[in-house]
Amino acid sequence: MDYKMTFAVTEESSLVLEGGISATLIAFLQTAVLRMIPYALPALVLVALDLVYGIKAATHRGEKVRVSTALRRTITKIFSYICWLVLASTIALAFSKEWLEWLVLGVVFANEFLSIIGNYLETKGLEISWKNVNKALFHFGAQKAGLDDTGIDPNSFVQPIKKPKSKPIRNAKGQFTKKK
Repeated sequence: MDYKMTFAVTEESSLVLEGGISATLIAFLQTAVLRMIPYALPALVLVALDLVYGIKAATHRGEKVRVSTALRRTITKIFSYICWLVLASTIALAFSKEWLEWLVLGVVFANEFLSIIGNYLETKGLEISWKNVNKALFHFGAQKAGLDDTGIDPNSFVQPIKKPKSKPIRNAKGQFTKKK
């Protein structure tokens, strides 16, 4: 009889503990979701722009664009962004540092923005010169630190796309011939 009473008390205490943990987690996740809502619209805009300019760049390259593939990749990207939004808001909430949220989402949004710019420039026959962008960032940081006073030409960031050299092809006899 004593065993049954102990079991009942243990069960009630575990219910109270489970209820307290559940309420705390729900409150935490509710706050995290409310924090990420303002970032959802810019994320959707970036994904839509990436879809539009990605299709334009693919058609410019002469690739066949399939609607099903484009939509699948876009939906995958939307779910990835939801994961990034949840991650950024929960990290910022857990550590009580709003700058962590800005940092994570800034890196993610900047990466997507560079993809959009790259696709747009590709439709114009241009490409981003990452070597010059890195050089400019280095010089910008050096200028802010007072170590460098040289200027950077802003026109050096974008250059015409270099067309690859034609590859030799094999004829029916297996001999290499130049592409016509």
